Amino acid sequence: MKQNTIGNYFNKMKEKANAVLESSTQTGELVTKAEDKTTQSDKQGLRDLGAQVKALVRLVRSYKKGDYRDVSKKSMVLIVAGLLYFVSPIDAVPDFLIGAGLLDDATVLAFLFKTLSSEISAFQTWEETEEDTYIKPAP
Repeated sequence: MKQNTIGNYFNKMKEKANAVLESSTQTGELVTKAEDKTTQSDKQGLRDLGAQVKALVRLVRSYKKGDYRDVSKKSMVLIVAGLLYFVSPIDAVPDFLIGAGLLDDATVLAFLFKTLSSEISAFQTWEETEEDTYIKPAP
């Protein structure tokens, strides 16, 4: 019998990630679910987790809109897989186990941020530059 580990569940999410990334509808649903779940993680005292997810959500959204493309397809698949893992209620440690249920999610996200740190940092720098060049309308 195959052991249910974080790696096994994450690999299942990687298999689904390509299809989700290709579908605007599925990508939209994923980012909405991820944003909704960040409020839950904030309530459980995992604010850093919520901030990480929000950065990934913004990256996926910008990528799908075509605003930001300076990230590899392989990295995008990993990011989408990480978000799928995050929003899935059934993974290595079920999310209904208050506190512990988000720890495996935090582990997956920490892996993503460590593995893709240069691409995520480049996106965040681009994001700040874009924000600085945006001319806000007069009040």
